[in-house]
Amino acid sequence: MKISKIFIILAAIFIAQLYLASALTISSVNSNPSEVQPGETVTLDLTIKNDLSDVDNVVVNLELDKTLPFAPYQSSNQRTIDSISSGEHETIHFSLIALSDAASGTYTIPVTMTYLLNNGIPGQDSKGLISITINAKPQIGISSEQSSLIRGTSGKMTIKIVNSGLGNSKFLTVSVNSVQGITLTSPNSIYIGNIDSNDFDTADFNVFVNANAPSTINLPVQITYTDSTNNQIIENEIIPIKTYTQKEAVSLGLVKGNSIFLIVLIIVLVIVVFLIYRRARKKHRNNGRT
Repeated sequence: MKISKIFIILAAIFIAQLYLASALTISSVNSNPSEVQPGETVTLDLTIKNDLSDVDNVVVNLELDKTLPFAPYQSSNQRTIDSISSGEHETIHFSLIALSDAASGTYTIPVTMTYLLNNGIPGQDSKGLISITINAKPQIGISSEQSSLIRGTSGKMTIKIVNSGLGNSKFLTVSVNSVQGITLTSPNSIYIGNIDSNDFDTADFNVFVNANAPSTINLPVQITYTDSTNNQIIENEIIPIKTYTQKEAVSLGLVKGNSIFLIVLIIVLVIVVFLIYRRARKKHRNNGRT
């Protein structure tokens, strides 16, 4: 009786050791791209290592619950490996898509691995964690607003900054420098701050336009900002700035003509007409008396 109990205990210990001995681990994870945008697909390569004895029918499951902004793309969230020998590695591939309304951030996905021991007995589940970063990137575009830069005078140059990307831009600064034809009379950098997705802002610079400035000035503009994951981005663009003569600006309706001169002329004409009328009336009266 004692011998049979000892045998049962030893057998139980042996089976428990088999359960614990076949531990699977995720030895490496490769994400392509390394950061995914909302609505974009990402490929995950998971390398599974078998630390001890041989295992069969390995099922790897990505636990994608409702709190995670991912869904399987043209596949399932499970992969099966026929067998992994002791000490060997196997790589499996998953394809996921980030939901279109996903917020930027790093998300942790639990991974569960089940398997059979070489004697057909289910082994103890192995668990792991992988992470994917969603980075809703801003997309900044700049242009010059229609301005009334008249040669030989001071004026205001307005630059429009539009964020047409999925993410917000932070700590945005616009910088310009004097170029041939214009001279800055205000600071060359303006801090804008944050520009949300599908929004815009403007930056105004005071300049003096040289009398011999060309009709189009190619202005270098530098935009500096950070994205949602605090990566600093520096973009350099050249935008065309139009300049005009006084006559061109008036004809295009960009500025008003000499309104004071017109007012004075009208007043003078009214006075002249009044005097002529008064003189004619007086003459008519005198003729009537005679």
